[in-house]
Amino acid sequence: MQARLLRVMSILLLLVLGSLACGAEPLARFTVEAAGHERIDTPVSAPLVALPKGRWGLEEVTDGRRVPIPVQFEKGLTPRLWWVLSGVTKAGTSRVFEMVPWRGSKWAPVKVTKNEKFLQISKGGNSILRYHHAIMPPPEGQSPLYERSAFIHPLWSPAGSVLTDIHPPDHYHHMGLWMPWTHTEFEGKPTDFWNLKAGQGTVRFVKYLDIASGLVYGGFQSQHHHVALQTKDGEKVVLNEVWDVRAYNVGGPEKGYWLLDFKSTQRCVADSPLKQVKYRYGGFGYRAARQWKGENAAYLTSEGKTRKDGHATRARWCDASGKIDEWEGVTFYSHPDNFQHPEPMRIWPGFNDNVFFNFCPSQATDWEMKPGQDHVFRYRMVVHQGKVDVDEAERHWRDYAEPPVVKAVFNRPDNAVTLFDGTDFSQWQREGGGEIKWKLADGVMQIVPKSGSIITKKPVKDFLLHVEFKTPKLPDNVTGQGRGNSGVYIQQRYEVQILDSYGLKPKNNECAGIYKFKAPDRNVCRKAGQWQTYDIAFRAARFQGDKKVEDARITVYHNGVLVHDDVHIPNKTGAGHKEGPEPKPIRLQDHSNAVSFRNIWIVPLD
Repeated sequence: MQARLLRVMSILLLLVLGSLACGAEPLARFTVEAAGHERIDTPVSAPLVALPKGRWGLEEVTDGRRVPIPVQFEKGLTPRLWWVLSGVTKAGTSRVFEMVPWRGSKWAPVKVTKNEKFLQISKGGNSILRYHHAIMPPPEGQSPLYERSAFIHPLWSPAGSVLTDIHPPDHYHHMGLWMPWTHTEFEGKPTDFWNLKAGQGTVRFVKYLDIASGLVYGGFQSQHHHVALQTKDGEKVVLNEVWDVRAYNVGGPEKGYWLLDFKSTQRCVADSPLKQVKYRYGGFGYRAARQWKGENAAYLTSEGKTRKDGHATRARWCDASGKIDEWEGVTFYSHPDNFQHPEPMRIWPGFNDNVFFNFCPSQATDWEMKPGQDHVFRYRMVVHQGKVDVDEAERHWRDYAEPPVVKAVFNRPDNAVTLFDGTDFSQWQREGGGEIKWKLADGVMQIVPKSGSIITKKPVKDFLLHVEFKTPKLPDNVTGQGRGNSGVYIQQRYEVQILDSYGLKPKNNECAGIYKFKAPDRNVCRKAGQWQTYDIAFRAARFQGDKKVEDARITVYHNGVLVHDDVHIPNKTGAGHKEGPEPKPIRLQDHSNAVSFRNIWIVPLD
């Protein structure tokens, strides 16, 4: 009897705890909108501006049911949550997901392993790609200048075929998937990082910045140096490059494809610029398997061009394919934000040529990589069985170029500090001193025009911030910057603009603009008189003494929609204070309009 009673009590306790867990408020709620396109197994992500404590997972909420799904947290200055919009999501529909305490895993990850020579990504025992961090020596009898690291080979098809080649006899410097520049000038001298035998330049692996196995993707971030070998001072590092490569936990042999993303961020770290001279190739390159030639090979671009007429044309995507045991291929996608998009392409036109493909912005024009400026190149690859299906290629393009819209609602985490809960101004002071003369009523503080801005009593460095605001309804003849103007000044230096911008085009001086620096990615401003939200993640600029070594960075959700995604701010904005190493308060600006605020909280990260 006692044992039975204990079992009953245990069951009741589990039921109570389960109901409490299910009824607890989620840390965040995400609504994913398919928008105008059907989605199939589409990876999606969202920056997090509520800091998770402990282990968290994701559940899809549909028809009263809750279904746990695989999730992955990407480390970074602003953590990012990744998951897959699994199955078919019809155009015009949406799906809801909630961030809840982790309940365990039953899913197989994409795995990344590493040894002294290379790193390899695989899924379920199937190899996807191999990245070489150790120097690969040249073929016997060839110049030692051909030695190279920092490239991908092999790239495997879902059926296990090797779809890349290295050190082919016609071009010993070709290395699978790699990204050097060709026709450049540095300090007045020709510098070729591609044709290694010239001895002018090379690219070297430096270190790994991150390696991640996970339920949504497996990948790595690696640092490279592009080195000029013949400067007056000897060897000199010209470009610092970071690769971010990942393979997603979708597709596979059973569905006949791999989905890969490649991102290269390059910064000139020399005192002189690197001049890119107009030329037919250079940049992101692919050398295919040697068996792909003649009747066993084909190209097709998004514009319908082929091997005969594709070279030096522009396209959103290009498929390169061929036959070893069966027909297989790789579709390469250029991101819409890339320089010169749609990018010009180098395609070998000869019928008996092997397959070589290259997105090459330098085909279009001379250009320059100036010291201290980042240049970002993003590409997607769909590695597929069979010949390219144009409808499928276009579907993947839409996922890449026009991804689903993720809207987020962040609830207050346990470690948040209240800045305003509607009761008093205890966390604030008048900028410049004196009494705060703003109105305080019904849980809301409202600006009394020309009474002065207010600032937090404590300075801030890195943080997550939630602010709710409402612009006043004004007569139609009040226009421009007079329509409910205020601003959230981060560290009194960088302004996120507040304004009645309902229905207007996004501009850098309208609502959610980083004032006079960057417009929001989209305008989601509500009508005057309606409450709106900012959720802001901020990382302060970094200094060594009085010298700035890293820009401030900011991520902003406006009314749950991501409008600034990890944006670098190079200087103070508008009437902001001068940049410096010392932390400063948050300012809510009095700009002579009766803007209201409520429910303000912050999570310090420093």
